[in-house]
Amino acid sequence: MLIAQISDCHIRDHEGWFGRLVDTTETLGQVVEHLLALEPAPDVILATGDLTDDGTPAQYATLRDTLAPIAERIVPLPGNHDEGPAFRLAFADLLPVDVAVDHCSYVVDRYPVRLVGLDTSLPGRHDGLFDADREAWLEQALSADDRPTLVFTHFPPFDTGLVFMDQAGVSNADRLRATIERHPHVRLLVTGHLHRPIQTTIGSTLVSTCPSTGNQINLDLHPDRAAAIDEPPAFQLHRWDGERFITHTGLVRDPAAVRTVDLGGYAAEVRRRYEAGEPFTK
Repeated sequence: MLIAQISDCHIRDHEGWFGRLVDTTETLGQVVEHLLALEPAPDVILATGDLTDDGTPAQYATLRDTLAPIAERIVPLPGNHDEGPAFRLAFADLLPVDVAVDHCSYVVDRYPVRLVGLDTSLPGRHDGLFDADREAWLEQALSADDRPTLVFTHFPPFDTGLVFMDQAGVSNADRLRATIERHPHVRLLVTGHLHRPIQTTIGSTLVSTCPSTGNQINLDLHPDRAAAIDEPPAFQLHRWDGERFITHTGLVRDPAAVRTVDLGGYAAEVRRRYEAGEPFTK
């Protein structure tokens, strides 16, 4: 199974600080075109929050127009920049009927790997919360089936060293980590929010954060500095091979500006030797 992930699209209808760096509608369109061209194609595309900048109907309309070519594979989740009621209305055709009442959490069971979406965003807040209600919901969802599971959420439940992002993260992250640790069949937890690819572990579970389809957060671990940067729009691919997940991070750049060397002939020779059982001599 091949799972793509996009995050922090921040579709906006005003310039603002970040709008001076990139046109997020344009960069999301570039990522969509790239995903459409992938072979093999992703089976599903997780969209892990902050899909709009302000959660307005106009921004969601632009978002859905931009995602239209891949809409049937989108599995969406809100972030702190989204607005719950508007988000549910915008994605009414993609959300299941049994989505949680007070938070937009749900389970997708139609793939070889279970997909468990956990919404920890709060109305009118920039930070998130993993409270007793969400803990009970997640515990029930993970206890219902012990098949290999991927949990996707917006806020990462760990400190990264990007201090200003950590301080505006999810409260009770230790409670969320403990819940994941109780369920080792959770093979991967993926998040957004940080606008950077970052990896760690929680118990035996791999954890990966997805970069943004718009601007990235500058890699600077000094506690008193913070900056956004126009590094290329990006996405991730999580490949389940039946035993484990392997995560790739892809950057999307203008093809006219990318230099490549075709290794097709070499790859064919490697394949021939592999299939013939011949040694890989220099």
